[in-house]
Amino acid sequence: MQTRSLQRDLNRWVILTATVFVLVGGTIAGGGAFYEARELQDNLLREVAVRVRAGQLSSEPVQSSEAEEETIVISRLGPENGTLGARLGDSLRTGLQTVSLDGERWRIFVVRQERSGAGFVVAQQTELRDEIALNSALNVFLPVLLLSGAMLLTIHFLIRHHLRPLSKLAARLDRQNAMQLESLPATGIPQELLPFTTSINALLVRLREAMREQSRFIADAAHELRTPVAALSLQVENLQAATSAADRKARQLALQEGLERLRLLVSRLLDLARLQAEPGTPPQPVSFHAVVRGVIAELHPLAESAHVDLGVTTYAEVKVLDQDGQLTQLVRNAIDNAIRYTPAGGRVDVSLAVEEGKAVFSVEDTGPGIEESLLEHVMEPFFRIEGSRQTGSGLGLAISRQIAERLDGTITLSNQPGGGLRFTYFQAVCHDLPITTEPSSDT
Repeated sequence: MQTRSLQRDLNRWVILTATVFVLVGGTIAGGGAFYEARELQDNLLREVAVRVRAGQLSSEPVQSSEAEEETIVISRLGPENGTLGARLGDSLRTGLQTVSLDGERWRIFVVRQERSGAGFVVAQQTELRDEIALNSALNVFLPVLLLSGAMLLTIHFLIRHHLRPLSKLAARLDRQNAMQLESLPATGIPQELLPFTTSINALLVRLREAMREQSRFIADAAHELRTPVAALSLQVENLQAATSAADRKARQLALQEGLERLRLLVSRLLDLARLQAEPGTPPQPVSFHAVVRGVIAELHPLAESAHVDLGVTTYAEVKVLDQDGQLTQLVRNAIDNAIRYTPAGGRVDVSLAVEEGKAVFSVEDTGPGIEESLLEHVMEPFFRIEGSRQTGSGLGLAISRQIAERLDGTITLSNQPGGGLRFTYFQAVCHDLPITTEPSSDT
C-alpha cells in the first residue's frame, strides 16, 4: 500500500483551494474592471456629446489618448454622403445606444444642438471599446495571478520548512538503540506536535518498562529452571548409584516427581509468555456460572484428599467475555491456591454474584492469609512467601493477573477479619443474557 505524504497533500489542497479562489476572485475583479472600463467610455461619450451640444466641438475625430484606435467619431446627422451621420440617418432617438452598421457595431450618443437644432452623433466602435475594457480587466487580473503564484510558492516552502521537525523526529527515532530507548525532546517542538511527542515518549516509557520486565522475567525463569535441572542431575546420579531394586524404585519415584514439577514449571512459563505475547482470538461470551461449576467439579477430588470443605455460597447466572478458555484457567488457579494453602479441616467458599453491572467471583479460605505488606507482590512472577509449606512455581497469580488484564477484569486480594485470604475478580457483564440468581448450594 502506497504511503501518503502529508506535505504533498497539504500542498495539493492549498494550491487547489488557492487556485479556485484566485480564479473566482480574479474573474470577479476582472469582470468588474471590464464593465467599469465600458462605463467610463460611455461617460466619455456623454462628456463629448455635451460639448458638441454646446457647439464647442465640430464634426471631426476626437482621440481620448495617443492610440489611434481609441478615436471617438463626431458626425452630423443628415444627407452628407459618406459620413457616419449620413449612413445612420436622422431618425435615431436622442441618447446613448448601440447600433449595427455595415457589419460593424457602434456605441453612439445622439445629441441635438440647442441653437441650431442640428443633430450630431458621437460614436465609437464597440470592438475597440471591448479591447480597451479587456486590457483594463487583464491589467487587474494578471497581477493577481502573478501574486497568487508567488504566494503559492511561498506557502510551499513554508509548509516544507515547518514540517521539517517531523523529519528530524523520525530520524532521531530511527537512530534509537533498541536496548536504550531515549525520550524525544520537548523543546524546540511546535505546539501542535507536542501531544504527538508526549504520546511517543509515554510509549517509550512503557516499552522500557516492558523490556525491563521481560529481562527480569528471563533472568528469573533461568534461575527457576536452573534449580530443578540441577536437582534432576543429582537424582539421575543417585539413581545410578542405587544398590537395590527397592532403592532404585524409590529414587525413580523422586526423579519422576522432579520431572513432573519441571514440566509444570515449563508449562506455566509458556502460559505466561503466551499471555504476554500473543493477542489471542476475539473474546466470546461464555456462561461464568458454567465455568465455575466445571472447575469446582474438577478440583473437588483435590479438596477431599486435602480434607478441605469446598463449597459454594452464591451462584449467579451471568454471561461474560472469555478468550481461549482463559477464564477457566483464572478460576482454577484461584480455587487451587485456596485449597493448597488451607490446612486440613479448613474451608474454601466460592461465590459468584452480580454487583453494579459486574460479575464478582470470589474465593475465601481459612488459611494463614498473607502479610499486608506482601499482598501487592504476590502477583509478581516467581514471588513466593518465605516459610510456606507449599511448593510451586510462583506463577499462578501472575498468570491470573495477565488473564484479568486480557479480559478487562480486575483482581483484588485481601485478608479476612477472621483469618484467611479473599480472592476477588471483577468483570463486566454481557447484558444479552438474562441474569437470575440461584439459591445457595454446596458442591
